[in-house]
Amino acid sequence: MSGKDLYNYGFGTVWKDIYVTPRAGYSTSVTDYHEHDFYEINLILSGNVRILLGERAEEHHGNCIVLTRPGTPHYISCRPDALYSRLYLVFTGEFIENRLPEWHTLTSLFGEHGTLIPLTVEQTKRFHVVIEQIDRERKPFDKMLLTYYLLSVLSELTGEESRNASRIPPYILEAIAYLEKHHAENILAADLAHALHIGRTTLMTAFKTHTGSTVGEYLTLCRLRHAVQLLEAGKTLEYAAGQCGYADTGGLIRAFRRCYGMTPREYMKKSDAHASDFSDCRPKRSPPKTVGQKPIKTSF
Repeated sequence: MSGKDLYNYGFGTVWKDIYVTPRAGYSTSVTDYHEHDFYEINLILSGNVRILLGERAEEHHGNCIVLTRPGTPHYISCRPDALYSRLYLVFTGEFIENRLPEWHTLTSLFGEHGTLIPLTVEQTKRFHVVIEQIDRERKPFDKMLLTYYLLSVLSELTGEESRNASRIPPYILEAIAYLEKHHAENILAADLAHALHIGRTTLMTAFKTHTGSTVGEYLTLCRLRHAVQLLEAGKTLEYAAGQCGYADTGGLIRAFRRCYGMTPREYMKKSDAHASDFSDCRPKRSPPKTVGQKPIKTSF
């Protein structure tokens, strides 16, 4: 897939070996189909999400865990009708490989193209506790042992059901990459289909089937995700509107109202409040240390 970006999320600056961070809001922090050069474990606590792994897609309503190895293309998107929250654990291969005898066996847990494991509510709570404990530990060796414990427990849950997602046609992934890269432009469905050398009807039907959104809905959500990132970085509403394909602030505000049922200012306040509540939560017990709203109406 051309145009695929590589994201490393502060690797080497914010973190070097292992890193845990929460996320809560009505949009995801990553805005496109991407890959990076470290291992990633996403514990999805809540939200209506669509997960793309390699050439597969699956929808979930919270309570699942997504694992990707270095170089695995993936994307987790969420609908704005429910709070999306997750706990994000990343670590380098060097942090753990060749230091534990069973590591190379556990790497199969990440699958060739990523792994999605559905969880019960109780399992979600259990893994929440483990990852929070990993974050609190100060000694790298203790973090490594807890990570090994986490992966060992997860290995007991994997099965065929975690890999039975539907295959995505390559041109859908190319369409996603194109929309993300050109989100500020006036993109017509016919032009997008022409660029991908496929019929407009075929593209529109398959895009809706595999992403859960029309091309127009996806483009709007993409623009709003980029706008949120700019607003979170302290940019003005006028600047965000111009950078995200809107002629003026009124267009951006109307898009927010259609999608989220609120203004950008109200959205930012609500997301900040939920993020604060989520970051303050703490588990009540530790695992054993052992080795072994309103729908979008945009359309083309």
